[in-house]
Amino acid sequence: MAKKTDEQVLKKMLGIRPEKAKIYTDGFAFRNVDPLERCRQEYEQYQAVENKLLAMSHLTYEEVDYTPLMVRTFFVERVVPDFSYMIDVARIAAESKFLIPIIICIIVGIVLLFSLLIGSNSVVLWISGVGVFTVLIVLFLMIQKRHSFIESVLLQKQQEIENRIAYELKKIADEKKKHEDSEDERIQIIERLLAGEIDSIFSKIENALDKFEFSFHARVEIGLYNNIASVKVWLPPTSIIPDQRCIMQSSGRLIFEGKDMRTINKQYLELCASTIIQIMFIIYSHIPTFDVAYVYGMSQAGEESGCLIASKLDRQMLRAASSVNNGLEAMQKVKAKFECSTLLELLPVEIQRPEEWGKVEEKLIQRLHVNLFK
Repeated sequence: MAKKTDEQVLKKMLGIRPEKAKIYTDGFAFRNVDPLERCRQEYEQYQAVENKLLAMSHLTYEEVDYTPLMVRTFFVERVVPDFSYMIDVARIAAESKFLIPIIICIIVGIVLLFSLLIGSNSVVLWISGVGVFTVLIVLFLMIQKRHSFIESVLLQKQQEIENRIAYELKKIADEKKKHEDSEDERIQIIERLLAGEIDSIFSKIENALDKFEFSFHARVEIGLYNNIASVKVWLPPTSIIPDQRCIMQSSGRLIFEGKDMRTINKQYLELCASTIIQIMFIIYSHIPTFDVAYVYGMSQAGEESGCLIASKLDRQMLRAASSVNNGLEAMQKVKAKFECSTLLELLPVEIQRPEEWGKVEEKLIQRLHVNLFK
């Protein structure tokens, strides 16, 4: 029971409407937190929400210039590694293998030769002489074997180096082919896009929309026929707008001021207008073959849906709209159709099918559905 009461007090303090409680309470973890630190975290959370919504009104429009993208990038071959060091390493390893046996033979030979020189006993002299002769033969054979072994190792290592060089050259050739194939594919995609191929257009739109950071979940449905697009943007609910302002005093305490319904509706209207304009900016900036498109701002309430904003956009109108300060001014610039109550609540407007489509059958209209997540 205490846990439920704590949640109710938190929601009341934050001014959260029941349907949006999850949006604003998931990020809070204020248990066992110092009161001033708790206030700071609450304030930052409020500011983060407001700033994310406000960021949608920062409109930028810059059309992609595909001309320089059509230029092939040259493949820069990497340098084949120098494996010559392997010869010296192999030679040193081969020579060291016979070093100790040769030293032992030399020492034994010196001892026997010394015995031969200073010995007086005939048996000792005979044994020393035979030993010296034997050591010399063994040393001679060992030196020959060492020479042959080193040559064999160096030949083997040289073959290994040649194999490595051949492998590196093959890798470079494969890398070059992969680069050339990638360049061919990239340029072909641009050529298909510039030629108005539907699959390329839809793929580019989907990738471009996915890269844009939305602060809420939205959905876009695009219908395309005869190079005329119908864009339905499914807008977030009104409950996404905070119904209170959070102000931090110099003491660190918070003051909550409730927003009147007109202020909330105006902020929601700006958010809807900015969302629609941003999406159309993205589409027009990446798709050079589009000159005319119809856009509809759609609302969803349960299974029922309706249109809140509708506009017929051409490229020149959209370029002109890029110079304004916010989404609402942009929608007015493009002469969008929308109606509001005295409290600035958006009212449903009629959807008109693109007149350029005529009476085309639905099955001939190509469609793309894109889900945009925050």
